[in-house]
Parts: sequence; C-alpha cells; structure tokens
Amino acid sequence: MMLEKIQQSMQSPIMKALMFIIIVFFIGAGYFGANMFGGDPEEIAEVEGVSISGQAVQRRIDNMRQRDGVEFEKRYPTEASRQQLRQSIAQQMINEEVVNAGIAKAGMTASDQQVKEWIRTFEPFQLGGEYSAGQAKEFLRNNGWSESYLNEYAQERIAAAQLQNALNSSGFALDNEIETLYRLQEQTRDVRVLRVPVSKFTDDVSIEDDEIESYYNKNNSRFMQPEQINLKYVRLSSDTLLEAKKAEITEQEINDYYELQKSAYSEPAEIQVAHILIDNSVDDAEQKATELLQQINNGADFATLAKENSSDTFSGENGGQLDWADAAEQSDTSAGTGWAPEFEKAALALESEGDVTDVVETQYGFHIIKLLDRREGETTPLADVRDDIVETLAKEAADEEFYAKESKLNDVLFEFGDDIEKFAEQAGLEVKETGLFNRSNATGVAAEPALLEKAFSAQVIDSEEVSDKIILSSKDIVYVTATDYQAETVKPLEEVKSQIVATLTKEKSAKNAEDFANKVLEALQNGEAVESLVAEQDLEWQENSALKRRDSGMDFALVSAVYQMSAPSDEQSARSVESLFNGDYAVIELNSVNYPDVADMDEATKTQLKQTAKSLSVQADTAGVIEHFKTTVKVKQ
Repeated sequence: MMLEKIQQSMQSPIMKALMFIIIVFFIGAGYFGANMFGGDPEEIAEVEGVSISGQAVQRRIDNMRQRDGVEFEKRYPTEASRQQLRQSIAQQMINEEVVNAGIAKAGMTASDQQVKEWIRTFEPFQLGGEYSAGQAKEFLRNNGWSESYLNEYAQERIAAAQLQNALNSSGFALDNEIETLYRLQEQTRDVRVLRVPVSKFTDDVSIEDDEIESYYNKNNSRFMQPEQINLKYVRLSSDTLLEAKKAEITEQEINDYYELQKSAYSEPAEIQVAHILIDNSVDDAEQKATELLQQINNGADFATLAKENSSDTFSGENGGQLDWADAAEQSDTSAGTGWAPEFEKAALALESEGDVTDVVETQYGFHIIKLLDRREGETTPLADVRDDIVETLAKEAADEEFYAKESKLNDVLFEFGDDIEKFAEQAGLEVKETGLFNRSNATGVAAEPALLEKAFSAQVIDSEEVSDKIILSSKDIVYVTATDYQAETVKPLEEVKSQIVATLTKEKSAKNAEDFANKVLEALQNGEAVESLVAEQDLEWQENSALKRRDSGMDFALVSAVYQMSAPSDEQSARSVESLFNGDYAVIELNSVNYPDVADMDEATKTQLKQTAKSLSVQADTAGVIEHFKTTVKVKQ
C-alpha cells in the first residue's frame, strides 16, 4: 500500500522533475552526509547485516579503470572528481543491497524452473555459447560459491529483474512533459566565456618547508603505506609442465598416435542413393516392385515414381533421396551405413551415377535403389595434424606428471612443512619469490584471487610453515610461506615530499586562478573595462551567440558550466565564476536564453523525447521504490 502511494505521488510532472533532480544529486553525485567515509575505514554501510566496505567500492572502481583505460583518467582527472565517483559507486552498491533486502522482505521470489533457466544462461557458465557443467563447477570452486549461495544469488537477480521490468513497463510521458524537455533540450544561450586555466598561475607559486611539514602532519591518513608481504612459493601448474613435455615427444610417439587415431583424421568415402520401397503390407509387393523397375528401365522418371508409389513417404516426397552414408560395407549382419545389410550390399555395388539395382528384398519389403552420387574418402596428412598430436600427447603427459607431483607434495607436507626449499625439492620444483606487494599492486601469481586472499590471512602472516595447498584452478596449485611482513604504516616525509609539493602547488595555483577570475567578475559588475586585465594573463574571451547543449565549438566543461547558470534578468546579463570539473575556472557572462517554438518539434524528436520522459518516469519510480525499501530494511551508514 505504501509503495502504491509512493508510486502514485510520482506521477505528477513536478514530482517527476523533482525526483530526477534528487536522483542525480543523491545517486549521480553520491551524497551520503558528512560521515559517509568516517568511522571504520573498512565499512561504509551495512544493509540487513550485509557489509559494504571501502575495499569493495575500490575494487569496482579498479575494474572500471581497467576496462576504460585512458578514458577513465580523462573522465576523472582530479581528486574531487574521483572522490565523487567513489561516493557514487558506494551509493549504488548500497541501493543494490537495499533492493535485494527489500525484495526478500516483500516475499518476492522465483520458481525453481526460473532459477534453473537463469543458471543455464548465466554468462560465466557458458562455453562456446552454451551451458557447460564443467565451466560452472570451475567458476563455483574458484569463487568459493556453494550451490545454495548460487541459488540464492539467482533468486535475487531474477526478482530484481522482474521488479525492474515492472517499473519499466509503468513509465509514461505526458504531452506537457515532452514539451518541457523540448524547450530544455533545444534552447540556445547567448554567452561569452573567459576560461582561466590553473596552469597559468603555477610559475608564481612557492612552497616553504614548514608548509610541507604541516600538510604532512595534518594529512597522515593520505600517506599510508598499506600492509605488505613477501612470499616464497612453490607453484605446480599443468600449463607450465606442458612446454617441457612438448620437447620430450618423439617422432615415433607421434607416428604411433597418428596410426592409432587415423580414423579420427579421415573423412570416409560416402554414397548417396534414392530408393523406392514397396513394404510387405502391400498386396503382391514383389510383383509391384518388379513392374516399377520395368518402368524405370523403360525410361520412367525415378523420382516421380518414388513420390507416387514408395511406402517410405518421407523420402518419397523428395524423390526417394536418402541422406549421405559411409560407403563401406561392414558385414552381412551389421551395416556401417545404417541401412539393412541387403540394401547396403546392393547400393554399394552400384558403380556409376544413375545406375539402378534389381529388386532388393529386406525385412522391410522390396526396394529399387538408384545411385545419385559418390564422394571419395580423404585422410588428413600427418604433417597437417602433427602440432595437434604433439599438443595432445604433451597435455596427457603434463596432466599425469601434475597429479603425480601433487600427490607427492601432499604426502611430504607434514614432514617438510617447516622448510619450503626441502619441500619443493621432493617434487623437483623451484622455489620462487613474489617480492613485497600489497592488495592493490600485486602482479603475477600474487594477483591470483585465491592467493591474494590467503596471503594476508593470519595463517600465513603469523606462521613460518608452508601453507596448505592453495587452488588457483583445477590444475594449478601453489604453496606459500611468508618471509617478510610489513604492517600498515605512514610513509616517511621524504618519500612523499614531492607529492605534497605538487598538491600544495596545485591548491595555491587554483586559489590564484579563482582570485583572478573573481577580480575579472568584480570589474565587470562595476562596469569597468577588463581587456587589459585579461591580456596580462594572455587569455581570450570566447563568444557564442547561440550556444547549444551539444555545441562542438566549445569545450564541454564550459558548455556544462554555462547551462548550470540561471537565466539572466531583462535588465542585465547574468555573470558568474564557475569551477570546471578539470580544476580550471571560468568567468561566464550569460546575456540571454532563447527557447524554441514547440510547434517546430518534428515527429522523430517527439518520439525521442517521449522515450526520455518515460525513462525519467521510471527513474523516479525506481527511486521511490528504493526509498520505500529503506523503510522496511535496516540500513546503517
């Protein structure tokens, strides 16, 4: 009932517009209140007992950075923009858990059949576009998922999708909403802009030692060196053994395998025939077959007779034509073609295309068989499959050695678990070292999720023993022991001095740029000329008499700042100093806002804006649902 009331209240255009602003502010900007990142640095929020940590947020951001590369750095060039992103991602994750918990409390669920179908189509379980049981088992094992957790996860995803589908279908757009969006989208602005880059004011900045020390003491938390560990490890991998095994494969082994598996590299000779069947249920079946054969010998069309007379109606409809079959006779009782032995013997005896047999009797009745086509068999030369054979033989040998060495390591772990060098020696493996690493800069084997999780556990940190087996994948395992552990600490001042100098220089430069921009603004507001002031910094005004939202002639950051300003009054221009998302400043003089005539809106634009308005309606409803769920679940942040 509460949810219905919320949804109903969202239907007015004013409420939808308001909710859109709220969504942008809370979700897009990520507003949490002053304490969102205060208190426990590990936990940002807790939803019905599910903890959302700063590390989880950072992992999602790291994935974005890895996915987007340089584009990520372009979108989030400043610390302020990256902080805003962290807040946005955190709120997104909170909302996800709120929806999951709200759905569970509301009793929304999925049927067993729906869960099964979802699991079969779950992307990580796919191999070659189809569900793979082996792939599924490996994913569950590598990620530590139980079957019960998988079912629970599927239930959540299905219910959430159903909810979102319901919300999507509920969205609608009113004519006045579309018109409002058109006026907003197609408006133009008469403006002139003075961009004030921070870089223009860097040369005049100087940083004193006492400033550096003071900043360091006040911001120790920014210069934390995360905990680090160095591991000695012994890795056993079938893939690593594979290359060595390839070099050991002899030509004799290759030839023997080829001869043994020759049938697998051969395309058999094939034959295609057509037949007419008169089955035993037909009166005087043999006599009728004989008469049909005589007609064929006299020039009658075989396909026509098959269609009109054959008891095998399936092939008869196609002129009696059968599928291609192996052109090899097996025995008197077993047909390689799949045909009856008598049928096969007679068909294979045909030599030339168009040849027809006499009447052939089988258990099914009486047949007349015509040869349509032959394809000669072909065997792939050894040279063409040699590499594949080497790969196969080497893999078999590598797997065999992997299991033998794994068994030996398991057996000797108790005896040599206090000395990783002797432990490795038992299986003829090499001891390697990771070098110091932390959770965020791990590379190579240290970056493997299973190892990374184990590395910073008390079991490894506090022990001098070789660890238990850590499974990286089905045929890739590692054993580790810690040789050096460094707890989280503040980096020495000298190590971060250049970083502090850069930060303070940027801050002072930004302050100087802002002061200059405000000086220009003040002069404009007092009616003073600013040309000489602007020329001193080698800056230029940029003018546009009809600036659009998507104007490619002006930097996006400037366009965005212009469109954040309120329209000017009739008496005078609106003037403002705006901070751009890349850290620069801009003096903006907005002279007028020009709105389009709604009558000029074409059907294509109307359709597009209708969809936009519907999307806004859905967003508003979604925000309403989330807020409703927050009244039913426990959210601690």
